[in-house]
Amino acid sequence: MNRIILHIDMNNFYASVECLMNPSLKNYAVAVAGDPNKRTGIILAKNYLAKVYGVKTGEAIWEAKQKCPTLICVAPHFDKYEEYSKRAHKIYYQYTDLIEPFGIDECWLDVTDSLKLFNCTPMELANKIQQQIMEELGLSTSIGVSFGKTLAKLGSDMKKPMGLTLIDENNHIDILKKLKVEDMIMIGRHTTKKLHDINVYSLYDLYLLDKRFLQEKFGVIGLHIHNAVSGINDDRLITPCDEDTKSVGNGATAVKDMITHEEIKDFLHDLSMKVSRRLRSHGFSAKTIHVTIKFADFTYLSAQDTKTYHFSNEQDIFKYAYEIFLGLVGEKFAPVRALRICTTNLINRKDQIQVNLFANIKNESLCSTIDNLKEKYGNNIISLAKDYKDFV
Repeated sequence: MNRIILHIDMNNFYASVECLMNPSLKNYAVAVAGDPNKRTGIILAKNYLAKVYGVKTGEAIWEAKQKCPTLICVAPHFDKYEEYSKRAHKIYYQYTDLIEPFGIDECWLDVTDSLKLFNCTPMELANKIQQQIMEELGLSTSIGVSFGKTLAKLGSDMKKPMGLTLIDENNHIDILKKLKVEDMIMIGRHTTKKLHDINVYSLYDLYLLDKRFLQEKFGVIGLHIHNAVSGINDDRLITPCDEDTKSVGNGATAVKDMITHEEIKDFLHDLSMKVSRRLRSHGFSAKTIHVTIKFADFTYLSAQDTKTYHFSNEQDIFKYAYEIFLGLVGEKFAPVRALRICTTNLINRKDQIQVNLFANIKNESLCSTIDNLKEKYGNNIISLAKDYKDFV
């Protein structure tokens, strides 16, 4: 394989961490659940014993209790999940610095150049990582090994818990024949139905279709899913959006699923404002912006764009983020659950040379003034007008 991509999924992550914190829960059906009086009153995660009863992520607590009357529901401890996630990332960084997180409990790793260093095969390296996470964190993982990100993700989903699955050029086609189209990320209920309507049921059926036909039928997503199932142009990892000086980002889950462009604009505006403020607080401007969309069915799309100049004000960030959103989904889109904006290719603003010739210098100064007011009087004291959203 030209590239060696691992997808690591920490099995039943939230529930597993809760059982580590409270070992007496280990032998019971356990679910991490939110407040029943709010939208978060749903099952956020469950262990394998709860799965036996048919408890599903996303269903209401009362529905889960009907299936499993003995289900133990515990409140989430997100600080602990974040702690264990960071500890897992430290282990990953012992093997490669090419890491792309996919949520708090999943990561892609490009270990192509690590094999010679550790003098082992891809599967041996995956096993090393799996055993180290179990020994140091007490968490089980499933790992897919392949030449593309989506194929590696398919591999990690095939064997749980503590599974290791290799998908290479030798068995790629055979595995596609065994899997349904809905097994692949990026393919939700709506796309699955449309594929079934043209008699496409397995991933092998999808693989056989002409990509031009898929693009005409589904738009840009058609090209994305064909490349993904083929392992073409699907091996480049996007560096993590964390709090260090390599990137600055912000993401959130909406209170209710977003179905209109106006809702998307409002949400992106709020994220852009936060990212812009954090960029300036660190003294940075960015050159690359990355947007991730998570839909209501938990499928996702992501893309990034690199400019020829650096930027930091919220108008630019919002404009570029919304352009990426439109490029990914077009005018009509499935309900959106969450959005994330991340900026990379950072430069110290004092060292900034190349700027946008059309940038509004007064706006840069105004944003800094607003930052100072918010720092002194609180976040809600003032903000820029949102009228510019209508001109994107």
